Amino acid sequence: MPQPYRLAFGSCSHPALPQPLWPIISSRKPSAFIWGGDAIYADRYAGLNWTDVGLHHAEGGWMITFPPPSVHLDATPDVIRGWYEMQLEVEGYGQFLEGFDVNMSDIDGVGVTEVVRSKPLIFGTIDDHDYGQNNGDFTYQFKKESNLAFIDFMYGEMAQDTKECSLQEADERDSSCGSNEEEEDSSIHQKRSRSKLSDPMYQRSLEGKGVYGVQLFDFSRKINADDNNVLGGGHWVPETEAMIDPDVIDKVPATNDTIVSYSTTHSVAVFALDVRSNKTPWPKGKQHLNNAAPTSSNSESIQVPALDFLGAEQWTWFQSALANSHARVNIIVSGLQVHTDRFPNDGNVVEEWSKFPESRDMLYDMILNSGVRSPLLISGDVHMSQFLRKDCIKSIDVQELNNDKTKPHPPKRSLVEVTTSGMTHSWGTSFSSQPKHHTWPLWPYSYLVSRTFMTMCHFVCPWNEIIIRRLGQEEAMIGRGNGLAGKQFYLGLNFAELEFDFAREQDSTSDSGAVTVRIFGKKEDEPPKLEARWTFDELSGATSLPGMTAKVQDFVSVGRGASDWICVPYRGLPSNLHYYTAIVVQFVVFCSLFFLPYIVATATYVVIRRQWRSKRITRR
Repeated sequence: MPQPYRLAFGSCSHPALPQPLWPIISSRKPSAFIWGGDAIYADRYAGLNWTDVGLHHAEGGWMITFPPPSVHLDATPDVIRGWYEMQLEVEGYGQFLEGFDVNMSDIDGVGVTEVVRSKPLIFGTIDDHDYGQNNGDFTYQFKKESNLAFIDFMYGEMAQDTKECSLQEADERDSSCGSNEEEEDSSIHQKRSRSKLSDPMYQRSLEGKGVYGVQLFDFSRKINADDNNVLGGGHWVPETEAMIDPDVIDKVPATNDTIVSYSTTHSVAVFALDVRSNKTPWPKGKQHLNNAAPTSSNSESIQVPALDFLGAEQWTWFQSALANSHARVNIIVSGLQVHTDRFPNDGNVVEEWSKFPESRDMLYDMILNSGVRSPLLISGDVHMSQFLRKDCIKSIDVQELNNDKTKPHPPKRSLVEVTTSGMTHSWGTSFSSQPKHHTWPLWPYSYLVSRTFMTMCHFVCPWNEIIIRRLGQEEAMIGRGNGLAGKQFYLGLNFAELEFDFAREQDSTSDSGAVTVRIFGKKEDEPPKLEARWTFDELSGATSLPGMTAKVQDFVSVGRGASDWICVPYRGLPSNLHYYTAIVVQFVVFCSLFFLPYIVATATYVVIRRQWRSKRITRR
């Protein structure tokens, strides 16, 4: 049986904490591992800012700040590189980078017993803690140095010569700029090798633009019998062959014919977006609808919101890259969650795309207008795993339906988001990345507070974008799979695996291919904690995903004129009563758990004090 086609994803990993997931990831033999942010924790925690707690009025409305935002000290380039070196020295991660043996028969499905060494391709993007600044943005003074350190980490070169090389020097193979070993390789090996110097992500980092890029995997490619050490399972397609990255295409002489050198039925493109290097600083007031709303993402010039995550240049790049992709599946990786809209409304406390709503609308428009097949969102940051879904309808269709209720319900597009976060710490252990909260005497209390509070949130808060699976009711099943019923979330340490089935039914125009998403915990012999399966047609919008209970009025109430698409949680918007009741419950539970040690200590002191005084009186 051929080796399954797999990619692995993960985020939030502290080099100073135990890392039990790498042997499990290695056993799954993925072609690549994609970091979703926070591969290290370089900034230093310095306490809580209680002075910001309260109800504040600022431009745009009222803002609630609670719990108190944490205070962190920015990291210097040397500190960032030091943490990356520490991560590279983690035994399990190092063994994973060395790769795993794969039988040629597993890959090609033929009776060949030769064993090849497959090394996973490392790719991904950053979030705030590996960026070096908590809740970081473009004001970080070491932005360029941080970007370059992450690129070196992806290539495992922290201890090597890190001299910055321009594209011209790389093309000329300047001996002082890098190694010339690739020139000595055979033509087969050279075609499938990966060079940092020619990596467009590296070149953008040199110019301080951020760490964003795209990688392509063609799972129809076969391994050459002469290759005994292959990268990405032999399925990785170099950028110069994929021709998706606009910065690569710009360097190729223009031709009238568009040549696609990879399979359009067995390929997966992974887009990594940088939500830090060009991000607007969080405002001190509530997020507001600025006057400079973005124009349609189909226009030649892109106008970005004043409050933005990506910056104009990255938006332009992303729009062009999506247009260039002919892949069967297109995965978009973001360090922050996209679909969620959590309390409080202060981005300094809880970060997510919803805190800059125009920027999120622009992301939805760009993905849905691009026409890319089977788009799927991957996110990290929140120290837990969740399966999320929003359903989207074109704004013009919503307006027409609102004006004429007799019209049939317009077609919808579903966007699925998979959040995988917490490789070394999570809400099921301790949400804190500080090692002291994972050791005695703090770990019992930290573990109790983390799991109790977040479990309560999932059952009290109106998080209607979280997918619910109801087994036994096929029409209500949202993503087939072998996972547990109920709300699809997991609080323990986790990583995500995407397995692709490119089967196509004979004599049918319908594509029966599918992607299976699994969330694994830290025990190797256990089944996945979560599992769901979506067909390519469902992700592409050719077939409607069942289970939507959102009403037309939900779309009307959140619609904004500048957006081409309106996206709402597939289970509809919550009522105001539910929303504000959940806020009160969160506040009470949080305060109860946070002040629990002080209450217990005070009560114990009072009891001991009374007993001591009682004994003194008795003795008299």
